[in-house]
Formats: sequence, structure tokens, C-alpha cells
Amino acid sequence: MLAIVLVPPMMCAPLMFGMGAPSVGDAVIIELDLEQPVVEATGPGSFLGAQAQTTRGIVEGLERAAADPRVKGLYARIGGAGHGLATVSELHDAISAFRASGKPAIAFSESFGELSPGTGGYALATAFDQIWLQPAGSVSLSPLAAEGMFARDAFEKVGVKPMLTARKEYKNAPNTFTEQGFTESHREATLSLLSSAQQTLTALIARARPALGTADAVTVLLGGGPYTDAESLKLGLVDALGHRDDAIGAARAAATGAGDTASGGGDDDGPTLLWLHRYVERSEKAQKNDGVTVAVVSAVGQIHRGPSNIDPLSGTQGAGADTVAGALRAAVADDDVKAIILRIDSPGGSVVASETIAHEVKRARAKGKFVVASMANVAGSGGYYIAMNADRIVAQPGTITGSIGVYAGKMVTSDAFAKVGVTFDSVVVGDGDDSFFSTNKAYSDAARARLEAMVDGIYTSFVGAVAAGRGKTPDEIEPVARGRIWSGVDAQARGLVDVLGGWTASRAAVRELLTLPANAPLHLKEFPQERPPLQQLLALFGPPPGDSSEDAASMSLRTHRPVVDAAVLRAITRPEAVMMMTPTLEVLP
Repeated sequence: MLAIVLVPPMMCAPLMFGMGAPSVGDAVIIELDLEQPVVEATGPGSFLGAQAQTTRGIVEGLERAAADPRVKGLYARIGGAGHGLATVSELHDAISAFRASGKPAIAFSESFGELSPGTGGYALATAFDQIWLQPAGSVSLSPLAAEGMFARDAFEKVGVKPMLTARKEYKNAPNTFTEQGFTESHREATLSLLSSAQQTLTALIARARPALGTADAVTVLLGGGPYTDAESLKLGLVDALGHRDDAIGAARAAATGAGDTASGGGDDDGPTLLWLHRYVERSEKAQKNDGVTVAVVSAVGQIHRGPSNIDPLSGTQGAGADTVAGALRAAVADDDVKAIILRIDSPGGSVVASETIAHEVKRARAKGKFVVASMANVAGSGGYYIAMNADRIVAQPGTITGSIGVYAGKMVTSDAFAKVGVTFDSVVVGDGDDSFFSTNKAYSDAARARLEAMVDGIYTSFVGAVAAGRGKTPDEIEPVARGRIWSGVDAQARGLVDVLGGWTASRAAVRELLTLPANAPLHLKEFPQERPPLQQLLALFGPPPGDSSEDAASMSLRTHRPVVDAAVLRAITRPEAVMMMTPTLEVLP
């Protein structure tokens, strides 16, 4: 494996070293492919050329490009890619800010969904000066909706008995295993979240394209989709029909101020295209790290004990308490760091792991380091738990957050095994009761009472901890807890979030806490810091280097089996692995 991975780059090294460093050029148009995923943090493999585009990278790259006279415009390919609503809002703001510098921005789409929803992609495209749609493409608008999967009958057929308990009625993650459809509270919370998200979405589109009318008019358009290419042009959803070369020609014409930018033409003369990440790489050497140093610590994926890890096949990340807490400690120990941004994109996870991270946030503040929790698409349950002690909590209007609740239990599988002729028996020392942990026995009355007491205790502790972190009483937090998920805008109205926005708002919060001018430069520094490529590679296949758990070298992502699957399995089979997971809910069709 090492030979396969390392030999090709090593063979190419002499050629690479012999080449001169490429430059940005005197006139470029920044290019983005927003049909590809946009993530909050990259994992192992970035040094092999697999680095994904991040929200922060796009925001900061466009800020730099807007002020660079060599950059003449922006061109992006957009489709129906399933970016979360918070990501859509963040990128929309960044593109709008780029346009405010006076530089044009052109969006091109082969189709906003192809017999599939494309509302999110279209909403993102409205940030641009022009939207080009390829002939035969469509704008597949639709109202926001959520479908839940309920497997109670399937479990019954195979002989598996879910024995789960939750706090409280809005903690709906167990419903997948115990119900046949939405409960009243589950439906209420989901509809409320979707309604809030759709209001955010329609307001965003209406502001960006006033010719479409009010937010109410946009709501009507959502209900009437999908639309053909001709219908989209007639309704004013897009500005022109054409192919990629036409849209690029329009971008070049707009960048040079030549002729009718809506006519396209595919002219190759004019500014050259340059990927945003290549632009950043080539201009970074000239960029000075001026300003106050602010640490950036990311918690992405399911929260679990141990180091952060990644499934190399799916790219699914898990936020390990060892890694996130260690990064917070390292940031506190760095005298140059004056504040910390904790970027969160997580549906929750282990209570114990969440408490580990939340404790380090509290310690950071006690050591004099301000902490701003910056929420991306999801920061629910355990994701909210790790944010609750921050000096400021920032979320996008469409962020899914809250879910202050807990569930636990197990699946009893003995009947399923009996169907294939497998039976179980046990031997217990003395009069002990082994039904609490056994997946082959239902809970005894005493074991069930113990489980309920544990879950009650964790829920009470969770509510109390949120109250302490937010400067409120448990009685004030209880009505907005109960396991209920909220949109960012609704969470702010209920005192769970302080500021609405993304990276820009998070940096503004840092400046406010440090009493810096509004335009003061900040040097954002990632923790844990990126390690040399060979060390990253070796860390994928074994324990990372380092002298102790305090050594920065020990803070690294590791490759494991898929994190989410393993965590869910533990949650439903072992009650000691109590989870605080919120359901993963897609709020953009």
C-alpha cells in the first residue's frame, strides 16, 4: 500500500522540482464547481490531491479575490447538489459580497435537478448577476419536505424488539425503530423546522431576484415546479439559455465590459479561468499573516470517544473527543492565540464524549481565551452540548440545532436468532440480573427502572448544563429543550443562539469580544495543525506519533470502519453507550 501510494509522487518529484512556480496571471476569472460537495473540514488524503473544498476556504478565497485587481470576475457551475441550507446561505453571502466589489459573477447550470429536486442549487445561483441554463435543463423547484423511515414492522417480522426510552417527547431518533409513522410531536417539530427553513429560503431568493416578486410569490413558484428551460426563461428564473462555452463567454465579456453579457458567444479571448483553490495557493505566499491569532477547531460528524476518524470509502468523518479536546488544549497553550472559533457540523453522539469537549471549552474560557461556537448545517444534541459553554454562539438561520434531549436502550435479538435455530442461555453469579446489558433478554423491571433513572439523570444534567452555559435557569431552558430541534432563527428567538450568520459573523464576534475594530485583520490558525504528508499517511494505518496524549502529534484523524454505523449500532444494542443524536434531516429537497 505504501509503495503504491508513495512511488508515483516520488517518481514525479524531479519533474515537479524542475518546474517554475506558476503565477496567478494579470487577468483571471475565478472558477468554482459548486456541484461538488462543500465540507467544513478535510480529512486524511488531502496531501494526495483529494482535498475537498471547504466553506471557510471559499469564503476567505472570495474575500481575497474581491480585493485583488488581477481578478476580473467569477464563474461557477451549479446544479442540484444537496448543500445544506446553512451552506447555501453562507456561500450566497460570500458571492454577494464578491459582487459588491464591482466584479461580475456568472452562474451556469446544466440542470437544477434532473427529475430530482434542485431548490437548494437554484437558491445558491440567485447570488450571481446572471444565471445560465443549458437547453433541455430544468429548474426543479419544490416546497421543502421531509420523509422519515420507520422500521417497526420490519423489526417485528424478523423478531427484533426495540427497547428504547427517550427524553422527552420531541426526541424522535428512536421513532425509526419503534413507530410506523410520525408521532404528533415528531410531525409538529419537523413541520416547524421545514416551515422556518422555507421562509429563510424564499426570503433569500426574493431579495436576490426582486423581479420574481415577494417571498410569497416565490413560495408559489416552489409549489409549481419543476419548470422546463423555456418556462424558466419566461418566468425570469434564469437569464439566458446556453451551453458552458456560452456562459464562459458571457463571464469574459462581463469581466472586460465588452458587449452584451447575456449573449455569451464562447469567446476564448480575455481573462483566463482559474480554480479558486489554485488562486489561493498561488497568491498565498504573498499573503501576510497579520492580525490577532485566532484558533480554529473543527468538530465534524458524529461525536464519539477516542480520536477523530474517517471512513476512507464514504468520506464520513467522526468528531473524536480526544482530537477535538486536545486541539482546544493546544490552542489554549499557544500564547499567540487570543480566541478560539469552534466550528461545529454534527448531529450529536456520545454524552461522555460531548461532556469531554464541553469541559475543554469551559477551561479555555477560564484560561482567558474567548470561545465562539460557529454552527454550520447541523449542531444538534451533542453538537449543541459542545457549544453551550461558548462566549458566543453563531448559527445560520437554517442551521438545525437544539435537540436538548437523550435516548438510550437496546435491541433484543433472541427471537430473530431463534428463527434460524440459534438459542441462548446464560449463567450468572449469585442472584445477579444480567438483563440490563444482554441483547438476548428483555429488561427486567429492575433493569428498566435503572435505565429510566439513568436517562432521567442525563436529561436533567443536560438541561442544567445548558442553563449554566447560557446564563439562565433550568426552568427557562426546559420549555425549549425536551429533545426538540430548532432552526437557527428559531433558536435565536429562544435564547439558544446569540448571532445569526456564518464565518463572517463568527469573526465579527471574535473582534467584539477582543474589543478590536470592525475591520481588524485576524490570523485564523487551524488546530490541530497539519502535519507533514508522510506522517499523515502513516497515521491512517496505525497509532499516530507522539510522546504523550498532550503531544500535538497525537491529534490526528484515523481510518476506521464507518463511524456513524458503529455508533448507531452501539446505541441500539448497548445502553451504556447513551446517545444524544438528533435525526439527520435534509431541509433542502
